[in-house]
Amino acid sequence: MRRIVSGGGRESASFVAALLGVLVLAGAALGQGISRTSVEVSDGLTWLGDDQRGEVVQVNPVSGKPQTRLQISGPDSQLEIAQEDGRLIVLNRRTGEITVIDLATLLASGRRQAPPGATSKVLVANGMVFVVDRAAGTVHTADPLTLADIGQKWEAGQPLADAVVDERGVLWVVDHGGTLRSLDWSDDEERFQERTQRQVTGAGPRTVLVPHDQGVTLIGLDGGVVVRDGTGEDVSRSTDRTDAEVIAAQMSPTDLVPASVPDSSVVVLVVDGQVLRVDVGAMGCPKPGRPAVFRDKVYVPCKGSGKVIVLDRGGRRGGDDVRTSGGSDPELVFDDGRLFVNVPGSSTGVLVDTDGATRSLTIRSPEVPVKDPDRSPPPSVPPPPPPNPHEPVKPPRNPGNNNNNGGNPPEVSTPPSSSTPPSSPGGSAPAAPAGVTVREKGRSSAAVTVTVSWSAVSSTDPIVGYTVTGSGSFSGGSVSVQSAGTSADLSLPCTGSTFCTSGRLDVTVRASTATTAGAAGMASFTVTAPNNPPPPNPPPNNPPPNNPPPPPPPTTTTTTPPPPPPPPPPPSLPTAGATVITSITGGRMASRRTVNMAPPADWASHNGRCEVVNKTQGYSVGIPCTATTAQIDLEEGTNTIVVRAYGASGGGQVESAPKNALFILDECQGKPGCIPRMAPAGAETAPMGAGGLGLLACAFLLRIGVRREEEK
Repeated sequence: MRRIVSGGGRESASFVAALLGVLVLAGAALGQGISRTSVEVSDGLTWLGDDQRGEVVQVNPVSGKPQTRLQISGPDSQLEIAQEDGRLIVLNRRTGEITVIDLATLLASGRRQAPPGATSKVLVANGMVFVVDRAAGTVHTADPLTLADIGQKWEAGQPLADAVVDERGVLWVVDHGGTLRSLDWSDDEERFQERTQRQVTGAGPRTVLVPHDQGVTLIGLDGGVVVRDGTGEDVSRSTDRTDAEVIAAQMSPTDLVPASVPDSSVVVLVVDGQVLRVDVGAMGCPKPGRPAVFRDKVYVPCKGSGKVIVLDRGGRRGGDDVRTSGGSDPELVFDDGRLFVNVPGSSTGVLVDTDGATRSLTIRSPEVPVKDPDRSPPPSVPPPPPPNPHEPVKPPRNPGNNNNNGGNPPEVSTPPSSSTPPSSPGGSAPAAPAGVTVREKGRSSAAVTVTVSWSAVSSTDPIVGYTVTGSGSFSGGSVSVQSAGTSADLSLPCTGSTFCTSGRLDVTVRASTATTAGAAGMASFTVTAPNNPPPPNPPPNNPPPNNPPPPPPPTTTTTTPPPPPPPPPPPSLPTAGATVITSITGGRMASRRTVNMAPPADWASHNGRCEVVNKTQGYSVGIPCTATTAQIDLEEGTNTIVVRAYGASGGGQVESAPKNALFILDECQGKPGCIPRMAPAGAETAPMGAGGLGLLACAFLLRIGVRREEEK
């Protein structure tokens, strides 16, 4: 140490340069591991919904990339997400199914059925889960792990306009009659206890509530009233009336509360107890969506405009518009102190940083495999027993060494370890069945029967059967059957719903071994109203005249056999293999493409059902048989696209001539300095390695200079 100090700046520089060189070389060798470690230990992972694929995606805002994809439901879903205490709760508004995911295992720990559509709402706070049915005016408390009912449900006696829960876990509800209540859940009595009740004149069916850290703000524009209650600084104001739909923020601070009126191109701001009406149509946002407050600014997604506008507390522009691309309308997700602009169906989203700056996020990546939350967890395999010290150790057998085992008897296999082969109980799950199709088999006044078919799954373990599940807006929500073959029939009830005339059926098929359930193959089917022709008029039932029958004709002998009966008419289907798809447009690096079609006359006039199918991936999109364009998703590589037509009576199907489309994954997405996966090994670490060697050389030269000065 004394020598380093006395050597002055040059000796110190040589030491520092050598240290930096070693660190840079270590970074070059271990850079990827260091990067992954920093990502894994960081907090703040956020789940976003991908409605078009029925997936939820876990995104790391630090890396800007997705980490996990979970298949929650079928395609074309309407997903709403809540996350708390290591659990993810997903409501599919299209089917009404609620799923809870244990984030420690990424497995579904519970499900329950709620009414489909806008009437249901799931609220999560302080480890509690509340399932609200606004049409029935009820609130159920559910177990956060299984979603089973706990205790007694609460009933309003009439429909609810809205229900929210504040940060303290107090439930606030307002009914159609304008009664605002706050409710506390009692663990001891397992029921709700009413804390406060207040009649708000002017509140009605279109009233909305915005929760705060404590208390709520009630916005009843149908009666022109705004009320803040339970905050300790309660206010009551009047404003202009409107009968249009009001969409309020899901959460906000007490002194800045936004709500949108899409039909009027207006955003209402409740600022410090005063009500402002902002004409956002003049800002290029004719149809505002659900707003959110972030860093004292109001962000408003604009439906159909591909952007989010920013307002300050005075209702003026508070920053540049946030532009989005692709997918459907943007939606705002506030999580862990960050604001995300999610665009369901798009491959990218936007992250708004704390200073208002924006950067792009990758939401969908074909590189991230889709996981099935219903897969069986790997069984815990006991460790092998300790070796017997008195037993002689046998040399391992080499299967590739033919008979060079010295004539020894075959070696007894050791107990399986945790890395068991696929044929063992800890093996990999079967793949998803391919080619899942659904067709109508028959119907009655009480039920519609469909036949589900699929391709057999090959697996190292024997397949013991398949589980077929159909879900939709019929009574009960879902049905399941088991099959040992590659087809099964599902009977779907018609009573109590319009499912059998205009319902959508989502189907999953899973193969199972004796120990493991496989991934799900999926398809969707639209049930249409029956199109039965009227029965032919029966001949008149006239009595025969009272005349004696004529004598029989003389018997003639002939050797000519009678003609065979005519064959039954073929099913009404267009010509198979016809050229329906004229082109598939969009860049090779675009995962969503436009399918351009010119259906021939028999295809355009077909009275059955048609769809565009990605046969490579099993995706399908229902279309009118006269359609000339459709959107379809691709995965990396070559995808085969066809148009498929089904018989009007549910019997038979034909496909058009196929057309291929190539999707090339753009890993770099135009980022400077990005090196794709196909770059030669070491291309990424070469500059770091060269820098490290340079620093070591610099340290060596500085050390020589110091020694020469000492010799003088």
